[in-house]
Formats: sequence, structure tokens, C-alpha cells
Amino acid sequence: MAATAIEPTPNTDGERPASKAKAEGAAPAPRVYWRAVVRTGGHVSASRERDRVEWHLAACTAPQTLGGHCNEGRHLIETIGHPDGHCLIDGVCGLCGAPGSEEEPGGE
Repeated sequence: MAATAIEPTPNTDGERPASKAKAEGAAPAPRVYWRAVVRTGGHVSASRERDRVEWHLAACTAPQTLGGHCNEGRHLIETIGHPDGHCLIDGVCGLCGAPGSEEEPGGE
């Protein structure tokens, strides 16, 4: 058998050896609460084919108006039918942080 050499450890006078620095991960994003607004296409029927679900932030105070959403939310309303959480909370989008637009609030 071959002899192996063990490296002597330096005398650190009771100090602990430096370990790997812990990776500084990004702080977790704050929790976002959602509200599903169901819009029916007229009379409620058994098939419910015309029902539409819109996703808003729970703090959204104006889910029925365009003015309650940032520019991205307005674009999403026009294209897919709901703002996907881009609602204005205190004048700022609660999802992307964009400021509210200069247009008249509540205008459709």
C-alpha cells in the first residue's frame, strides 16, 4: 500500500475556518392576492359557454373600467379580454409597477 500524506492544519487558536459565503438570493416577491371576476354573457344557461373569467388583483377597486388598469392592462383587456392582474393600486400598477396613464380614469 502506498503511504498517503495528510496535510497538517494550521493552528488557528480556536478560530473556525472560513466557510463558503452563502449565496445572496433575491428576496422573495411579496405575495399577490387575486380576484376572479366572472362575467356572464347574458342569461345564465346550463352550457355557460359565454361566461368569461377576468383576473384582477384583490385590491383592484375598479375591475369594470379601463381607467383602473395600467397601459399593459388596457392592452390585455383589448386583446385577451382581461387585464391579467395589471390593476392600479394607489395610482401604480400592483403587478408591474407602471404608473397610471394620464387619460381620464374610468374612461372606456
